[in-house]
Amino acid sequence: MKHTFLFRITLILAFLFLLIIGMIYAKSFLVPVFFAGLLSLLLLPLSKKIKHFVKNETFSIILSLFIFLIVITGVSYFISSQVSNIISDYDMIENQVKIKMHTFQSTLSQYTGVNETEQEAWFDKESEELLKNVFKKGATLLMGVGNFIFGLSLVIIYTFFLLTYRNKIKLFILSLVDKEEHETALKILEKVKSLVLHYLTGLLIALTIIGVMNAIGLTILGIKHGIFLGLLAGFLNIIPYIGSFVGAGLPIIMALIYKDSIWYAVGVLAIFMFNQFIDNNITTPNVVGGHVKLNSLATILIVIIGGMIWGVAGMILFIPVLGIFKILCDNIDSLKPLSILLSDEESEEENIFTKALKKIKEKITN
Repeated sequence: MKHTFLFRITLILAFLFLLIIGMIYAKSFLVPVFFAGLLSLLLLPLSKKIKHFVKNETFSIILSLFIFLIVITGVSYFISSQVSNIISDYDMIENQVKIKMHTFQSTLSQYTGVNETEQEAWFDKESEELLKNVFKKGATLLMGVGNFIFGLSLVIIYTFFLLTYRNKIKLFILSLVDKEEHETALKILEKVKSLVLHYLTGLLIALTIIGVMNAIGLTILGIKHGIFLGLLAGFLNIIPYIGSFVGAGLPIIMALIYKDSIWYAVGVLAIFMFNQFIDNNITTPNVVGGHVKLNSLATILIVIIGGMIWGVAGMILFIPVLGIFKILCDNIDSLKPLSILLSDEESEEENIFTKALKKIKEKITN
């Protein structure tokens, strides 16, 4: 019995190792396919509603993809225009940085005894290295934009065919199991579709809420470009736990550059901590967590693993993938112990806020 158990564990570990290696090497193919799978489930209700009017399934799919592209184009235009506004303030930012650096050098010289000449020599050396790295990052960013456009094109193409051949895909899945298990398989497929749809719509609602809250807080504080920075920070919350820290960094830097008092930066940090508390304890649990039903430990571990395997894309994709895996564990007896390990059994009472959010989601998904 002991030998059998060790043999099974060895097989499982070997399978996981080969699976991870395969996912790393097939990243450029699998990431667009996974995104297309999520997008197809998100656009499926819209495509069905359009079909009631146009009576042609192919045209309804094309039209739903066209609406998605309009939204993506609008968001991209907003981001590019805001980035251009920030770049146009380069001279002002440079002057403010010089003033802040001079003040910092004076303070450092006062407390450490290192004179400003030595500090300037060190900063000049580091600035050259920083400038070289910036150029390298700029070239990488340009390549990243090109890769993003190419990847988005693949996602659109894959999504079109996934929506077009969704019935064939369903029949293929059913053909893999015995007829006696068809009812269970259909039940699992319906749960997967519901999970992904509600997770994505809930995630969009949660990101919008925290983005608007961030923008309002930064605008009240008088932080320049506060609306854009707040919405950007909200969008970065798509990466659990990590995105919130990254999103708060840029507004804090802007507060340090544009404002004379450090208390503005402290105020920005306080606003983001408060908004993150609201998001973690009210918005996300009620809007997203009720459908994925993963505990915090499983969530943070899968985010880290996803980042190690597929980078930022893995951090985003692996949460719904783990949610789908949990559905399989719920319906397969041999995997139910894993379902217990992944699930979050804490029950939450529905309040007015929760009911209002559920009504918003129902209007979007139905």
